[in-house]
Amino acid sequence: MFSIFFIVGFAVAVGLGLAIFATRQKLPGNASLVPPEDDADKDGELASVSLEQLQKLGEGLCKQNKVTIKDRIVNSDRETLWIGESQNEFFYGSYVLAFSLVSEEHPYITLTELLEFKDFVKSVQSTKGFFFTNGYFTRDVHQMLEGPKVTLFNKRKVLEDLKKYSI
Repeated sequence: MFSIFFIVGFAVAVGLGLAIFATRQKLPGNASLVPPEDDADKDGELASVSLEQLQKLGEGLCKQNKVTIKDRIVNSDRETLWIGESQNEFFYGSYVLAFSLVSEEHPYITLTELLEFKDFVKSVQSTKGFFFTNGYFTRDVHQMLEGPKVTLFNKRKVLEDLKKYSI
């Protein structure tokens, strides 16, 4: 008969072999490990949104809420940050607006990217941040930790607001 040590050793060897095999496999395509938001545009029925349209929406919201843009930081041709200061006596403070374009290779804004933005908002001692994108966020970004409040504008919300404010 087989000893118990032989059976346990064989089971451990098979388990290690399967673990090595599984970790050496590539993910199929651009699979996201975190699912997107529930309202994500899976069928492509929504119009595309450009960086200029995102910025026009930001300008419209700033004008409506008496926020003056003090600085514009261009990180790349796909990402811009604005630092503004409110002139509204009820909602005084500084605000950071982020405009970020997603690509087909990376169609979602992840928690890591949003945490980097929150760190930037903290570093400039801002009251609040607004993150505008032409894509969607992964679901885990809605479980944010402590820190400054960040309002998220995904593609669906951006298109609704562009229509609402006739921009």
